[in-house]
Amino acid sequence: MNKITVTTREQLDALYNNSALTFEGVAPDKENLEAVLTWVKNYTPLKREDVYIIEGNLMNREYNLTGDNAYPETDCTILCIKLDDMERPMAVTLPRFAVGGRWFDDVVDNNARREAEKNGDED
Repeated sequence: MNKITVTTREQLDALYNNSALTFEGVAPDKENLEAVLTWVKNYTPLKREDVYIIEGNLMNREYNLTGDNAYPETDCTILCIKLDDMERPMAVTLPRFAVGGRWFDDVVDNNARREAEKNGDED
């Protein structure tokens, strides 16, 4: 397993553009990361076992999340696995709902929509 700490907007954009499989609020310890990888491997082989870790404060800063739409600044991690790293990414599409998995672009877009609604910037 290769644990990658996301620190830049470029890394976030790569995860967004890949619709990475995303789990919010997962502690980034070895046991949890291995459990998530094992779950994914039950549905599809992995080309790479790269796990991307995003801290809540990075999400807040890069996506201008505020108030009750913001992530906790500390002790809040988001875990992502790129769909490109899966042999058959569509195999996790339905099962992900049972374990709270989402796509990273949906997470970002939903946060942006809530932020806009909160600020009265609805389209």
